[in-house]
Amino acid sequence: MTDGHQSTRRALLRVAGVATAAGLAGCTGSPSDGGSGDTGGADTETPTDTETPPPEDAAGRVRLVSSDDNPDLAVEPAVIVVEEFVTADGPAVLRVDVENPTDETVVGEYRDVVFQYVSSSDFSYQLLPHSERSTTGVPERERPPYPTDEDAPCWRLTEPLAQTTEYGTVSIPADGTLTAFVGLYANPDAETCLPTGEHRFEATYGIEEPVGTSSGTATDDAWTTAEWGFSLSVESL
Repeated sequence: MTDGHQSTRRALLRVAGVATAAGLAGCTGSPSDGGSGDTGGADTETPTDTETPPPEDAAGRVRLVSSDDNPDLAVEPAVIVVEEFVTADGPAVLRVDVENPTDETVVGEYRDVVFQYVSSSDFSYQLLPHSERSTTGVPERERPPYPTDEDAPCWRLTEPLAQTTEYGTVSIPADGTLTAFVGLYANPDAETCLPTGEHRFEATYGIEEPVGTSSGTATDDAWTTAEWGFSLSVESL
């Protein structure tokens, strides 16, 4: 990360999600199924754009309906569904990538930028971490023991997750990519374990470019913001 007194321009990316961000509770612990949770190796994963026969215990299927065009900013977000079926082994899982195609480092808010702890616009669902955030390759996937209904496969939270207010950042290197996995969980107030229909997730991305003096000290902040999001279709099986 470059210092504000250097001549190299630094972009600061901030993201404000639809829902208030919460702490990364349990993401470093063991999967709740005793170690048989989903694992890494996502380099070979592809979007679920073909009709795949569901497993016998599948309760639902999640598809990516649409995603917005790239925002007019120094980052290019993308999302794919890597686990489309809701089963007793886990909820649907998405992979979020945020690419920095520029030749300068971008500093980003470390949770909302990859849609961790972001709720759908109708508050039926919340996306929760299924991995750490990584800029050095695809992170290992795991399912933390979030509090959910005991009736499998019901991935509805039984209580709101603890809220935290800290602000953290992550640096996305030039020509680099920030990657994370998130699981799809119904919020505690959802009427069913699997609210069906189309659900949109959205965040507001902002770029702050310090305007420096001849010595490189920032004297003004020029902000550019843009919203980016995607829609998921959830069907019961």
